Amino acid sequence: MSQKITILGGGVIGLSTALYCARRGMKVTVVDRQPADRGGCSFGNAGMIVPSHFIPLAAPGMVMMGLKWMWNPESPFYIKPRLDTAHAG
Repeated sequence: MSQKITILGGGVIGLSTALYCARRGMKVTVVDRQPADRGGCSFGNAGMIVPSHFIPLAAPGMVMMGLKWMWNPESPFYIKPRLDTAHAG
């Protein structure tokens, strides 16, 4: 009887993990909250996993830098301001 494993997330890491588990003879199920029509994180980052492109949160000054980045459309952490009454408290 082979092991059964469930992978949460069908992005590049989840599918890569599923592939290697299946190659080792495990029965693999991949569960993702989005349909397979290019709506997830791996579509946005084109499958790139680049450790050199992020700075650890624990580095000095990163929280303040993150807060500044939230308002800069050219930053890697930009959050577009919008009025959303569904999230109003």
